[in-house]
Amino acid sequence: MRYFSEIYHESTQYIPHGSGDPVIMHWEKQAYADKRYEGCNRYPLTAAFMPLLAPVSADYLNPVCVYAVVHGGEVPDGVYYVDRAESKLVKIGGVDVRKAILASFPEQEFITEAQTIFIYTGLLERAVWRFREAAYRQVQMDVGSACANTILLAKSRGQKVFALGGFVDDSVAVALKLGATEMPMAAIAVFPEKSMVAFNSVDDGVGELAYSNHAEMGAYAGEDECRMEISRYPSRFMLQNRLENIDDLNLCMKVRRLNAQALPGDEFPLTPSKFTNDYYLRELWYLRADKKVATPFAHGTLDLDDFSSMLRWLELAQLNAFGAGLIKIWVVVFDVMFVYAGVYRYIPVRKSIYMQSGSANPKKFNKCFAVPEQVQNSMFAVVLTSNLNESCQVLGNRGYRYMNLNAGVLAESLYVSARLLNKTAREEHFFYHDELKKLLDIPETESIISTVLIGKSPAR
Repeated sequence: MRYFSEIYHESTQYIPHGSGDPVIMHWEKQAYADKRYEGCNRYPLTAAFMPLLAPVSADYLNPVCVYAVVHGGEVPDGVYYVDRAESKLVKIGGVDVRKAILASFPEQEFITEAQTIFIYTGLLERAVWRFREAAYRQVQMDVGSACANTILLAKSRGQKVFALGGFVDDSVAVALKLGATEMPMAAIAVFPEKSMVAFNSVDDGVGELAYSNHAEMGAYAGEDECRMEISRYPSRFMLQNRLENIDDLNLCMKVRRLNAQALPGDEFPLTPSKFTNDYYLRELWYLRADKKVATPFAHGTLDLDDFSSMLRWLELAQLNAFGAGLIKIWVVVFDVMFVYAGVYRYIPVRKSIYMQSGSANPKKFNKCFAVPEQVQNSMFAVVLTSNLNESCQVLGNRGYRYMNLNAGVLAESLYVSARLLNKTAREEHFFYHDELKKLLDIPETESIISTVLIGKSPAR
């Protein structure tokens, strides 16, 4: 019996014209959420509080909202809406609301000591018209990108930072008074550098820890059950959200995994990073939001040190944040100095890539995307996959959310690293799932979560 997460993921796949009927989505018309919060106190939003390098989300539709739970910071304790457009912190709740939100998270002694907890929500009505059924997973990946942004900037300030994926969803939504189409997705806890609570934390920010809702599900959400349930929801992703939610943290399990096993195939060890981690984090302060343009890359060959650095630097944004090590990193090399063209698997613990296939045909690869002209001249690509059945067995249907969040973290990390190296990294939303899997010889049990292309910046 399959999990509904697998069924939902299939419904989001983009298919070539004539190979099947498009997904029909039933979506109720919803009014846009009012985020003006008239009459609430406002405080300046400083760069020291929130990173200026804001990630571009959902092709500039901006469906990600950020709330901050503050304790002992520059502003009075309470709960704030982060208004980026006006560069303001809008106070929407006091100490009572803060306590209600903190009660939704596990490990109270740990979480109550956090100086700031950023809560990320998805406003689905802003993205649903473009991405249809895939809007939900796209928003999850955008939330992951926003989390990576916060993690990197917090580390650059010397703070300790932890990804929080396990919480009682409805309790957070009620405390923040979210609308019907705004859903809490993830949270990031930030501690001062010398915090002893953070220092003694078992997780220590590695991010391989996840909270599974598998135990509280009681039974599989299989195909038969979902066929009966789907009519009650305006879209499949609303049902997916219901199945992902955690109702009782006491029924959830902590999961920690680490994959350090070598893979079959020729091993290619990465060279040392081009810059130190301290230099990388320091340079982040000089980056500002850049306009992402979907245009063909310029012709060029990638330096081996740049290639190795981009893969090594994935660890700075907490490589396995949210995902408990269940996401797999495939690297498709087209034009990298001293590296044979082919399909590789990257094992971060071993700092090596392992050749899985010698076939990396750029023309066939380009045709696996909805607009082949936009992906021409890629120097290499990173394809993120997961065995969704395995992920759901370990983490329940919430595992699907973790995979998308984790993919967003990795995509944003690649984007930031590419900018520091004067290259371009771009996630491609619309690709032909089955054709790409077949071309890269990805196992049948794996599903492609995200694809990120890296190339030379086009002349402007």
